[in-house]
Amino acid sequence: MSVTNWHAVVLAADRERDNPVAAAAGVPCKSLVPLAGKPLLARVLAALEGCPLIEAIVLVGPTEAIWRRHPLNSVKPLHWLPPAASPSLSAWRGMETVPPQRPVLLTTSDLAFPDSAVFTEFCRRAQDSGVDLAVGLVPHRLVVRRFPGVRRTALRFADGPFCTCNLFAFLTPKGREFVHFWRRLERQRKRPWRLIRELGAVTLGRYLLGRLTTAEVARQVERKLGIRVRFVILEHPEAAVDIDTPEDLALARSWLEAGSVPGAR
Repeated sequence: MSVTNWHAVVLAADRERDNPVAAAAGVPCKSLVPLAGKPLLARVLAALEGCPLIEAIVLVGPTEAIWRRHPLNSVKPLHWLPPAASPSLSAWRGMETVPPQRPVLLTTSDLAFPDSAVFTEFCRRAQDSGVDLAVGLVPHRLVVRRFPGVRRTALRFADGPFCTCNLFAFLTPKGREFVHFWRRLERQRKRPWRLIRELGAVTLGRYLLGRLTTAEVARQVERKLGIRVRFVILEHPEAAVDIDTPEDLALARSWLEAGSVPGAR
C-alpha cells in the first residue's frame, strides 16, 4: 500500500547570477521562463498537484524579491524558502522542514515535461524498493530516440548508458544524510568519471573499462556511506529532459508544438 504523505522539495533557484535561459526569455529567473503558456515552475507544481502521493510542497527559491513579485499558487500546501548557496544546501534546507519520518521527493523547477504519472510511478517504485535513497535514471537510447538532437550527459554503466532525470526519493532519515556526500560531488555533475572516483579506485577502473553496473554502484555507496541506494529505471524519456540552455528551451517548444510529448503538462 502506497504512503500518501510524501512531501515534494523543488529546487527553483538559478545556479548562476545571470542565467542565460532567463536572459533569453526576458524574465528574472529560469523558473519563470514560459513554456506552452506557463512558467516552468508552474508546470512542475501542476504535475505535483496531480500526484496523489504528494501531501505538501516545499519550494526552495527563487529569491525572496522574485517570489514576492511573482508568487504562484498551489491547491496543496506550499511553503517557500530562500535558496541556499548551492543545490545540495538548498535540498538540505528544504528537507529540514519536513518531519523525518515523511518520505521526500526531490526534483527541480526546470523539468521540460513534468508529468503526474511519472512522479507517481517513481515514488511508488522507490517506496517498494525498501531502501534509504532512490535515484531516477532513464535509458539513454530512449532519450535520443524520442528527442533527436538533445544533449544529455550519459552515465555509461555495463547494464547500459543512462541519463539522470532530477528525481530523487529520500525515504528515511538515513537517506537524507546522502546530501552531505552530494556537496562534495555537485561541481562534478558533468564529469561522470569523477563522481565514480569518489567510490574508490577499483570502482573507477571498472567504470572506465565499461564493467561497472548500477547495482555495483549501489553496493559501493552502501559500503562507503552505510546508505541503501536503488536506481529506479524509468521508461519515460521525457523525464530526462530539463532546460539548461536556450537551445534546450527551443527544442522543448518545438517538441510540444509538434505533439511529440503526449501527456506533458
